[in-house]
Amino acid sequence: MTEAERAAFPPPNTVAELRLLLDQLPSDALVLVDGYGAAYAVIGAAVITEVRELSGRPSYLGRFEHLADAARAIAGDDVGWISEPGPLPELVGEPVVALVLR
Repeated sequence: MTEAERAAFPPPNTVAELRLLLDQLPSDALVLVDGYGAAYAVIGAAVITEVRELSGRPSYLGRFEHLADAARAIAGDDVGWISEPGPLPELVGEPVVALVLR
């Protein structure tokens, strides 16, 4: 696969899209995630869980939370670390099942 071909794939949002992407790779290709500080790391865990999408959050926090964490976020219970909190996030849509790779 050339660099141009790799760049042509949008990030997968569903299992079906991930399968299409994986079908393009050899079966022995590594699967990595972004490391905590830099570089890449192997997947430490794969979890299937229910999540809720939240609006109005900084991009570095991500858009999705576990259900209990989402409830705390919209209630303002987890903003103590923010020096000047803005408006609280709001729930988007309904809970969904997600595959989370860590």
